[in-house]
Amino acid sequence: MTIQSEKGTSTQSKRFRLVVRSAEEAVRLIKEKLGDDAKVVSVRQFGGEGLKRFISSPKLEVIAEMPPENQSDSDENTFENEGMVESKPVEKSPEYAGNQKEEPKEDEPPGLGTKRSEVLTSDDEIYSLLARSGFDDHLLSQIKSWSNWSDIKKSPLADALKKITVGLSDRFKSNPQLSLSNRVALIGTPGSGKTTTLCKVLANEVFINKRVPMVLKIENGVPNPDDSLRIFCEVIGVTLFREFSMLPPTSEQNPLYVDLPGLSLGKVDDWSQTKESLDECSIDTRVLVINGAYDVRVLNRSIQASKHLGITHLAITHFDELSNATKLWPIILNSGLTPFCVCNGQNVTGDFSKGVLNQMISKTFPEEVYSKGFSSYSQS
Repeated sequence: MTIQSEKGTSTQSKRFRLVVRSAEEAVRLIKEKLGDDAKVVSVRQFGGEGLKRFISSPKLEVIAEMPPENQSDSDENTFENEGMVESKPVEKSPEYAGNQKEEPKEDEPPGLGTKRSEVLTSDDEIYSLLARSGFDDHLLSQIKSWSNWSDIKKSPLADALKKITVGLSDRFKSNPQLSLSNRVALIGTPGSGKTTTLCKVLANEVFINKRVPMVLKIENGVPNPDDSLRIFCEVIGVTLFREFSMLPPTSEQNPLYVDLPGLSLGKVDDWSQTKESLDECSIDTRVLVINGAYDVRVLNRSIQASKHLGITHLAITHFDELSNATKLWPIILNSGLTPFCVCNGQNVTGDFSKGVLNQMISKTFPEEVYSKGFSSYSQS
């Protein structure tokens, strides 16, 4: 913690700069050291990026001011004697006059009062912080329509974000939760990472679930080379088929996974033809694979195109390339698809996780806050 002061004449106000860990600590120190008449001029929060800067033990720089009649020459020595480091002048803002509060900069949170409830009671403030952290207007509108929004916006910021996380988790769990059948097709546009995702799924089946899956390669008139997939299947002991008629019966122990060529968003006929092929093969589970690093408009187009295929599940790749996952919340909550998995890395050795909710929260809020506040909730 740092406290610095500015000396002045007996007719001038004196300002003090405090660097603390929380608003509560700032209020306590100001009242304790400067008295009830001290006023907070401005607050600047720093440390971390995105939502992390607001809820993972950030630093607060608080500028407080003592009225001239309440100053004493011992003020500065009082801070120094307690080992709170050096004192040095703090420049006054040219816009400052009298007791008027300094307006916060564009990238700073609003000024902090001496009451905890004043820190985060602003509807616009919560909305602005979430918007700057990546939440889009559509998702923000949904959050503001929640029945507990009035309670959220009156809460301290850390508590407000926790309540928003719980709300997102509740809505995630209210989505359809369809189980995978014994016949699963992975579908996506070129570059979505569907074949890499298939390899990760196959490895999970063989080494974790101890099952013996099969793979069917379908072309539908579009070249769909199998060199890399075929080699991978040989390495892990999975049989790859090119004709549906050659397949043995599927079962829970011997599920079938179907690899299809990448489908262009500009070719509607390819999507329709793919649906016909899947229907003929009685492929019930249809997983849309999307590249999480793509622009949200492209992702939404993929979602819309996949509706013609009867898509049931959603897999997200390149998840590690996202600075935060806020743009994916509307897709997950509104698509009506069951989240299947999240993949990190662009090769088959990258991480593969079916814990989509945990992955989403950890990419929306810092891990330390999630682990302390939501691990028990998410696992319930």
